[in-house]
Amino acid sequence: MRNIIFISDLHVGDGTGKDDFNQDELFESLIEDWGRFENPELVIVGDGFEILETQEVHKNGLKPFWELVNSLDERVIESIEKAHPKVFDSLSKFSGKVHYVIGNHDYYILKNKKIQEFLKNRFRNINIVPYYYDEETGILAVHGNQYDAVNRFSEVNGEVIPPLGDFIARYMMINFDSTLKEFLPEEILSDYDNIRPTLDVFHWLEKISDVYETSVNLLNLWIDNFIKMMREDEAKYWMKKNYPLMSKLSILFLNKLGGIKLGEILVRTVMKLRKVRKTDYLKRASIRIFENPKSFSKSLQGYLENGHRELINLKNLNGIVMGHNHHPGFEILKVRNELKFYLNCGSWKPVVERKPKGIFQRYLEIFYAIAKIDSHGELEIVTGSVNKLKKREVIR
Repeated sequence: MRNIIFISDLHVGDGTGKDDFNQDELFESLIEDWGRFENPELVIVGDGFEILETQEVHKNGLKPFWELVNSLDERVIESIEKAHPKVFDSLSKFSGKVHYVIGNHDYYILKNKKIQEFLKNRFRNINIVPYYYDEETGILAVHGNQYDAVNRFSEVNGEVIPPLGDFIARYMMINFDSTLKEFLPEEILSDYDNIRPTLDVFHWLEKISDVYETSVNLLNLWIDNFIKMMREDEAKYWMKKNYPLMSKLSILFLNKLGGIKLGEILVRTVMKLRKVRKTDYLKRASIRIFENPKSFSKSLQGYLENGHRELINLKNLNGIVMGHNHHPGFEILKVRNELKFYLNCGSWKPVVERKPKGIFQRYLEIFYAIAKIDSHGELEIVTGSVNKLKKREVIR
């Protein structure tokens, strides 16, 4: 018997404002229970440690991405362990192998040797990988940011272009987040980072400006910051390399006179399109991989070198596990008359969701899945969740 446990998007941070992981005791308890299974393996499907939104990254400012990757060292992990010692102790005591799949908030681990070596010394049972594939069961686990236009790496004429999402997060953390602190209570600040779907943040900013009677329109302030961010060299370079035609049109969007108004129009248009396109893009990506397993290697730009991508062989692919969009679920799919499964591990971060009548509700749904393989190779998927609903509405 083998037991493979899948979890994702813990976002265990350094204890500062962006860190809202507060399930240390629950994590400790679950890891202890899972460690008692027969032949256990733990697969963390990306964004286990929150590196991107730490003070160590904040202190480095808006350095170019690859320069930032090389600037960090083990102190970023030490600060996370100091804030969450039980998480580290639990992982180090886990009786089986820990497969740590790299996501987008912890990508620095993959390319920074100091950080990676520190983790390997801290956890003797850890295996740091860009993706996980188990040949016996045919289960593939990949974070999922590779199928998100803003958060994926791209390769243009042999050059690997880092995701714009990383730069957006750092720019807004440095420039916009400090403004929020001036107008909102501390307990509300993390809600801004946890709104799902993300585009509802615009509704949230409008509503919260009214509720707290702020002296500024926070939505317009956000759009203004976003436009300034898009004028930065790194953002313009990303646009030029990924969307050369749109890059030329963006001159109108970024002009000083009409920028905010055009930005607001763009935001409203995207929000309307969102209502039409509700299909899970990660599930769609999984179906494409099932239909053509060889296509998977193309999505690993920035994670593997070309030669290594050509060696990927997803023979007998039966199931795909992802995270990234913080939307947990398990679904059986019929692809070319064969049954496959798509599984998303959700997140350990709280979710702030827009309800009818403009109410925003905070809740926590921790989701996990266990693949049980018996001595005959038969596969059983067991899913479980821990739900915590906060009684108070965040905003009425």
